Amino acid sequence: MKNTFKNIEFIGKIQKKHPADQADAIENLETSHQISFLKNHVNKLQPDFISYLREETREEILSFIPKSKLITFIKALDVDDAVEILSDFQKKDLISILAKLGSDQRIKIEENLSYPEDSAGRIMNKDFLGVSIHLTVGELIDHLRKSRRGPKDFYNVFIIDDNNSPIGYIPSGRILRSKKTKKLSDIYIKNVYKIDVESSFNDISYIFRKYGLVSTPVVDRKDKIIGIIAVDDVVDIVYEEDSDDIQKLGGLFVNDFYKGAISSASTRFVWLGLNLITAIIASLVIDIYAVQLQQMIAIAVLMPIVASMGGNAGTQAMTIYVRAIATKDLIGSNYVNLVIKEFLIGSINGFLLSIIMGFIAYFWFDNLILAFAVGISILINLGFACIFGILIPLTMNKLKIDPALASGIILTTFTDVFGFLSFLSIATYIINF
Repeated sequence: MKNTFKNIEFIGKIQKKHPADQADAIENLETSHQISFLKNHVNKLQPDFISYLREETREEILSFIPKSKLITFIKALDVDDAVEILSDFQKKDLISILAKLGSDQRIKIEENLSYPEDSAGRIMNKDFLGVSIHLTVGELIDHLRKSRRGPKDFYNVFIIDDNNSPIGYIPSGRILRSKKTKKLSDIYIKNVYKIDVESSFNDISYIFRKYGLVSTPVVDRKDKIIGIIAVDDVVDIVYEEDSDDIQKLGGLFVNDFYKGAISSASTRFVWLGLNLITAIIASLVIDIYAVQLQQMIAIAVLMPIVASMGGNAGTQAMTIYVRAIATKDLIGSNYVNLVIKEFLIGSINGFLLSIIMGFIAYFWFDNLILAFAVGISILINLGFACIFGILIPLTMNKLKIDPALASGIILTTFTDVFGFLSFLSIATYIINF
C-alpha cells in the first residue's frame, strides 16, 4: 500500500506537466520507483515524454516500460524523435518494434536510420509542406484545411518546382497576412538554404547560426527535397555538441553523471592512465637535472610556477581555437597570421609576468641570478605555449582527430616538458656560468 500511495501521489504532481518535466521527474526517481511506476502507471504520462529523456538514462528507463505501451508511444512521435529513440535499440528489438508500426511511419523511420548517425538524414523530419508556385494563398489555405497529410505545426511552406526541388519558402506569418487572391509567386522568398542529406551536425548548426534560419529543406543528390530540419532540432544538436566538447576537454568520453561509482571510475581510468604517462615523461626531464636541484632547492620551488603559467596560457589559446574549429570561424583565415598573433599574445603577457615573477623571486630568495632565470623562462614558455595552443588543435583537425578530445593531454605534455626543460636549462647555464 505504501508504494501504491507514492505512485498515486506522484501521478497527481506530474500528470498535467509538460512532457519534458515529466521526463525529468521520472529520471529523478529511484530505480525501484521507476520500475513500479512505469510498469503500472505509464499510461498516465504523455506519449512524447520518452523523447525528452536524457541519452544517458533513456535506454534503462525505456526497458521498464511494457513493450506494447512503448510501441504506442513511438507511434505518436514525429519521425525524427522516433529515429533518435530507436537508434539505441539492438537490431533484433528494432526489427520487432518496426514490424508493429504503420507502413508509412515504418518506411520513413527505416529511411532515416539508413543514413550515418551524425548526419542530416538521421534528424530530418519528413512531414513538411511543399507546394507549387502556381497556387494562390486561398488555394494553399484550402489545401491545408482539407489535407490530412503534412505536419500539424510548421514554420515555413516550401515552394518546389516540377522536379521536386526547393526554390524558395514562405513564412507562415506572411501567408496569414496576405490576401487570399495573392499568388504565392508574389510573396515567396527566393533565397533558400539547402542542406545535403549527408551533411554533418557541425555543418547544420553552422548554416542555421550563420543565416538565422528557422527551418530549411534537406535535399538528396538530385537536389530533390526529402525532408526538413527545424530550429528545435538544431538547438538539441548545439547542446549535445557543446556538452560533448566540454566532456572531451576534461578527458571524459561519456557523461557519467547518472552512472554508478564503479562504472564512472572505469570510464575515467583510461584518460587518467594517459595523464600518468605524460607526467612520467615530464618527471624524466626533471631527473636530468637532479644534481642541480639538490644543490639549489630554490629551483625546485620555482619550477612548478614556470610550467603552470605555460600550461594556463596554452589552455587559453587552445580553448579559443578548439571552439573556432567547431563553429567554423577559421574558414578563410590565414593560419600563419594567427600563429604569429598567438606568439605575440604569449610574449606580451610573458614579458609582463616575467618582470613580476623576477621581482618576487629576487625578494623571496635574495638571488638576482635565479630571478633572471625564472623571468626569462616565463617569457619563453608563455610565447611557445600559445603557439602550441593553436598548432595542436589545428593539426588534430587536419588529421581528422577531434581537437576537443586529443588537444588537452598533448598540450599538457608539451607545456610541462618545455617549461621544466627551459627553466632548468637556463638556471643551470646561468648558475654555472
